[in-house]
Amino acid sequence: MKILIFDPDAEARAFLKKILAQHEYEVLETAEADDVVERLKASEDEPVRILIAAFDQPEMDGMELINHLLAGDLEIYPYIIFVADEARRKNVIDSLGPIPGDFVLSPVVEEDLLSRMTIAERTIALQTSLKQGQGHSESLALYDQLTSVLNRQAVYERALAELNRAQREGIQLSVGMLEVLNLPEIRSEHGPEIRDQAIRFVARAARANVRIYDIVGRWIGSKFLLMLPGASAENARAVLERIAKAVTTIRIRTPEGGRLQLDIRCGFTNSQREDPQPLYVLIEQANQALESAHAESDEKVVGYEVKE
Repeated sequence: MKILIFDPDAEARAFLKKILAQHEYEVLETAEADDVVERLKASEDEPVRILIAAFDQPEMDGMELINHLLAGDLEIYPYIIFVADEARRKNVIDSLGPIPGDFVLSPVVEEDLLSRMTIAERTIALQTSLKQGQGHSESLALYDQLTSVLNRQAVYERALAELNRAQREGIQLSVGMLEVLNLPEIRSEHGPEIRDQAIRFVARAARANVRIYDIVGRWIGSKFLLMLPGASAENARAVLERIAKAVTTIRIRTPEGGRLQLDIRCGFTNSQREDPQPLYVLIEQANQALESAHAESDEKVVGYEVKE
């Protein structure tokens, strides 16, 4: 199995490489953040299946690395093992999002690393088996083929079920809507493939920056719908700001060698226990907030405000 080690510390790379080489892994290494995606793409015929990286790095921390990988639009994402100290455990877990992974404590102990490698190999084998056996008809029925998040019908049905549950149990939730504004210009200047790559990246960034039980779906075009069970208005704003930061801080490469920045806007609304609203009303409120965000030059995230 092919492994890539990413760490600017040469001694740390050498230590990890020595352990892995003794167990017949094919080990690649790099100290440069920009080199990670290039190495992964260069090996797509025989892909790198595991990426080992220090979580805290001056050039690119773990969260930034995840978003960098999502922006790379890879065919196969590697299983990531972050090297981190105990204090960063929660940050590591929160950062992984849709990319499978784990962490090993620093300083690395050989037995711990090898046990994590065993778990990684089992996970990769299981994912491969599930992918090969997955029903194509189910995928077509539920998932958007471009982005692999829920399609419009499926996200509406899941959101409706979640809303009904929230109202039965008397808990609040938030609905968000986000959209990329400069896709027409991207398509005009760079073609539909780069535009589609941008849409895929936004979907992955959204999925990477929400909780595992939150709902993300493609609504229409470059517009995505989010349902955040249990989230207050403050929570919803924080989630959307995190997504907006992920989308705007990563540049998408063009065939000409340039880098594109996406212009994203987000709107959200919150359903309170005392005043439950039907789903179509919440979606319209989130959409109105999104329209308000379109007019803002500084604010990328706008909450719905009840008009007097």
